[in-house]
Amino acid sequence: MGVDGPIQVLSFISGKYAGTEFPLEREPFVAGRSSEVDLILADDAVSRKHARFYLQRGLAWVRDLGSRNGTIVNGEIVQQRCLRPGDRIAIGSSLCRVERRESADLSARRTGETRRRRQPESGRSMSGNIDEIPLMDVLQWLATSRKTGVLKVRNANREGGLHLRDGRVYYAAIEGAELPPEKALMRMLVWPQGTFEFENNGAEELQPMALDMSLEHILMEAARQKDELAALHERSPLPGPRDSVRLTRPSPVRWRELDTNDLDFLQEMVELGGWQALLDRSKRDDLALYRGLVALREKGIVEY
Repeated sequence: MGVDGPIQVLSFISGKYAGTEFPLEREPFVAGRSSEVDLILADDAVSRKHARFYLQRGLAWVRDLGSRNGTIVNGEIVQQRCLRPGDRIAIGSSLCRVERRESADLSARRTGETRRRRQPESGRSMSGNIDEIPLMDVLQWLATSRKTGVLKVRNANREGGLHLRDGRVYYAAIEGAELPPEKALMRMLVWPQGTFEFENNGAEELQPMALDMSLEHILMEAARQKDELAALHERSPLPGPRDSVRLTRPSPVRWRELDTNDLDFLQEMVELGGWQALLDRSKRDDLALYRGLVALREKGIVEY
């Protein structure tokens, strides 16, 4: 990888190097907490010699050096991994993404002085876009660094918050929605787009302890719902946040011919005031509600 062509860099998204880039095109370097390494990450969740970055046959690699909390690539703890542009890496509370840059452009920015040991700058709030960094990855990083505070999440028309204590989610809510905390949590974790920002509030004790779920359970359940919603969308497109769901008039099917599940769904939607109200007030999870909606759409009872 020549210095005059495109090179790969670690672009730091959060942590104490947020906003800087570290080139990967030269000799190997070690990241860790020790003052003897090349990229110093002053973070209790980072081991003294945490991970080694190096080139092999023109490709960038990362190898974990037996760290206590692991090196995470795209949400997975790895021992060694070939890095590609777009890959997301977590070392302690520092998040970075592999990017491709023109070397001249990188020099103009004066970013990431390789082989020069630097102490991190003052910390910044963790923030980013959901389509670039899935919230499930963010939760893993927050758990690793045992953060306490609120992860604020926004999509096109809603804002919510995940409250954490020592890296564990204990409460979740979406503004304007009367949702049980678990349902609010799962909904935000499957939002495909939006933004997030973590506010480190120290001893954050404002909300009651409403969730007692392990991170593994949260991630598995969120992944299951996300996969099933994607499969459902392939079968029949789901309404977006601004789409209007209407009863088909005249109905192609007499309601008395519908089965009990369909009738219960229709009654609940009508009584609560429509599809959006049903989503925000029903005790059933979003996946079950979307399944019911698709079933009615396929029968021609509703349209959107």
